[in-house]
Amino acid sequence: MKKSTALSVFSTFFLLAVCGLFAFFVRQGNWLQTDLRTLLPEEQSWQPIQVQADQKQETRFNQQLIAMVGHQEAEQAFQLATDIARQWQASDLFSQINDKIQVDLPALQKEFSLLKFATLPASVRKQLFEQPETYFQHYAEQILTPFEKANLLPLEQDWLGFGRFVFNSSAIAMQWNMNNGMLYTEQDGITWVLLRSELAQTDTVKPVRSLLDMMDENRILAEAKQATFLVTGAALFAADAKQKAETESSVMSVLGISLTLMLLLFVFRTWRIVWLFLPILVGMLSGLCGVILGFGQVHILTIVIGTSLVGVLIDFPLHWLASSLFASNWNAKQAMKSLRFTFLISLLITFVGYALLGFTHLPILKQTALFSMVALVGAILTTMFILPNLFRHWNVTLPSVFLLKVRSILDRFFNRPFHKITLLILALFSAAGIYQTRWQDDIRQWVALPDKMLKDTQQIARLTGVNLSSQYLLVIAPDDEKLLQKENELTEQLLRKGITFQALSQWLMPKAQQQVWAERLSQLSSESYAVMEQIGVSVGEIRQAVQHLKTAKTVSLNDALQTQIGQGWQEFYLGKLEDNQVASLVRVNLQAGQSAEQFANGKDIFWQDKRAHLNESFEHTRNQAAWLKLLSFVLAGILLWRFLGVKRGVRMLLPALLAIVMTIAVFGWFGLPIGLFSLFGLLLVSAIGVDYTAYMQTAQEPLSNKRIAILLTALTTLISFMLLGISSTPAVAMFGLSVSIGVLCSVAITFKLFR
Repeated sequence: MKKSTALSVFSTFFLLAVCGLFAFFVRQGNWLQTDLRTLLPEEQSWQPIQVQADQKQETRFNQQLIAMVGHQEAEQAFQLATDIARQWQASDLFSQINDKIQVDLPALQKEFSLLKFATLPASVRKQLFEQPETYFQHYAEQILTPFEKANLLPLEQDWLGFGRFVFNSSAIAMQWNMNNGMLYTEQDGITWVLLRSELAQTDTVKPVRSLLDMMDENRILAEAKQATFLVTGAALFAADAKQKAETESSVMSVLGISLTLMLLLFVFRTWRIVWLFLPILVGMLSGLCGVILGFGQVHILTIVIGTSLVGVLIDFPLHWLASSLFASNWNAKQAMKSLRFTFLISLLITFVGYALLGFTHLPILKQTALFSMVALVGAILTTMFILPNLFRHWNVTLPSVFLLKVRSILDRFFNRPFHKITLLILALFSAAGIYQTRWQDDIRQWVALPDKMLKDTQQIARLTGVNLSSQYLLVIAPDDEKLLQKENELTEQLLRKGITFQALSQWLMPKAQQQVWAERLSQLSSESYAVMEQIGVSVGEIRQAVQHLKTAKTVSLNDALQTQIGQGWQEFYLGKLEDNQVASLVRVNLQAGQSAEQFANGKDIFWQDKRAHLNESFEHTRNQAAWLKLLSFVLAGILLWRFLGVKRGVRMLLPALLAIVMTIAVFGWFGLPIGLFSLFGLLLVSAIGVDYTAYMQTAQEPLSNKRIAILLTALTTLISFMLLGISSTPAVAMFGLSVSIGVLCSVAITFKLFR
């Protein structure tokens, strides 16, 4: 008696300590993690320099926002873009807004003079070298018609006309408006104006929500002016996913608890049943505290998945209290004492399964495993040592007629053994379903990307010519000069294969190449540009400009990128990485049947396909989790053999294994892919199934009463996981669906095998 009292005091102290610790974490702040990138698998196959380059590129990309404002009247489009840029500036959400290239003519002319030869397109250089007369003929015609491809540099500053092509080699397919400095393009009678910005670095929740609100305000403003507003950016997708996860977590928690409470009130017909939620509360708070202590933060998706534990954590108190439904002299402490061995077996097996999942390389699985283990311990301690005192004077009521009817139906249906034909049909159903299964993981299943955002992204990419894909070739070199030279060699190979691309070397020649071409073009004969004399241009000035090419100062990559014109190319330059090496991106536009992996050598050129790489990592993690779970079955078998013997141990594990097989078959028949989260659901099915069979084998209750207890626990579990099954996040929905199907199969198999 004294020992029981001491354990009750300890459990009460544990409850208060957990509540106090969680309150402390909330007060400290920064306990909730919402960045979806933190859920990605830990890197296993990429080299460190690839990881570093990817992180640098991702960080830059995630801070960028690209918007376009379209209107049939050009002036309206420019004015509306200006108004939206002002709203952005007043919001304090952005650290930098690039709505226009400042019209500082002398400074811009200076940049043109600096870049005019270094950025001369390859096609123009080739024409000058092979057909100089044709080049100067076109140049002369353009001088006579100055409104066609106007040169920002006056003739006396650019006798050779190279300044005309400075904007032609832009990173984006946009035109520059000399009057207002904005970048724009025209398509199907609509003028589209470009706005670019960088988000301010912040870890708070409010600015992310404000960002979505700001974009909604911009869209409403544009619609009021009969204009179209397009916007894209990784931050918008992340903010939308975060908002949905927070909403779903709240709604599912409230709805799950409400439906569970209604079910329990219907069965037990007393408000004292509310005390059964105490283990859930303690378990959830314990899990949160455990994850925060172990990882520093808890991810919002861990909480979303954790809400499904409501149906699992209540299994222990329901197994205990359900025995009162058909007992005339039920005693809370005696009933709990008779179930301690059952709870211990169930806890150990479930605990081992989750513990092994903690060895996977996926942070969400590690967090969920720790959350579940700590939550289970907290829930079972509360159930065993606090609940009996709260139900000390429980007045047992007669079971309802409905409950008696359900028990009778279960007895009639499940007391019959499986017919041989039924077993054959189930075996064929399972075999055919498993044969049709697709084991597939895709990063796109992590979040439901809004159609409107996806369409905006695609249209912006089409209008600007910007490649927003995560596929690119990573080029590494000791310095900028060698980087451009290496890119040149790579892009020549791409051209031979007919692959289009965007690269720094496409825009700027290496310094050595500038010298080579300056030497070549300085040998142009007077006959090449004789046509210029016919329009009154001094041939002597042109000859002097040609000779000056040899002595002109070469332009470095760093100097070129520091210009306003070079800002558009900065996203292709990653700068210094480890070992003081520099890196750049070569973005490729692959068509059907084309591949760029062949150009990677694993030393200084790497193929980076983030989505394919992540999918491969997910597949590896899924296989790893499956093997770890198989190991957990082996360990569970050893535990059961030690406590119950071989025959009873196998009998306890068999329903869980069969339930997993049946669930996989159902997925196969319905054409649903089995990914990492579906597999995670199957792993949970095994834990739930073992809990049912442990109760059926060890609880000292009549068989029909045990069926009712398991049916109740299964219904509470189904409530939680069916709610997850309608989640807007595909991964979470597959998780909920796999557990729901598995629980139904597990209950049916358990009831049939234990007659």
